[in-house]
Amino acid sequence: MSSSPTSGGLSFGTLAISMTIVFEADWDRAYTMNVKSHLWLLQATMPHLAETEGCFVTTSSIAGVSGMGSSLAYGVSKAAQIHMMKGVATMVGPGIRVNTISPGILETDWSKRFTDEEKEQHKNQTRLKRFVRLEDVAEQVLILAKNRSITGANIVIDAGFVR
Repeated sequence: MSSSPTSGGLSFGTLAISMTIVFEADWDRAYTMNVKSHLWLLQATMPHLAETEGCFVTTSSIAGVSGMGSSLAYGVSKAAQIHMMKGVATMVGPGIRVNTISPGILETDWSKRFTDEEKEQHKNQTRLKRFVRLEDVAEQVLILAKNRSITGANIVIDAGFVR
């Protein structure tokens, strides 16, 4: 088994609430980090992945499928990442499988910045009443790496977030 999981993203503190706070530099940075970086990494790992019939898994975000997120640029760039990987799966198959995972809010140092009230509010928006754990994402990466019949998929892991 050979796989190349990637996890990288750039988010902004600018909420997606007003068109008056949309900045071109934010869009450029979000697109470079959340889309192009995964494309270049796949390109660099393709020879090894092709040799081993491996799997390339990127971590996107629920923001890419929900229309919500920390900023409009972030959500749109994560949607672009998901759809780029769907297209790339067609280009590099059958020798390489390409998939994306879109987690909801992860239980990490990043989520510790929320107040207790904000944490409870988010948890109450999920059917499982909890954050997504890093272990949940890691287990799904392993499943995608092992299963040779999944490619071009985007797996949402969001604790049952109610959209």
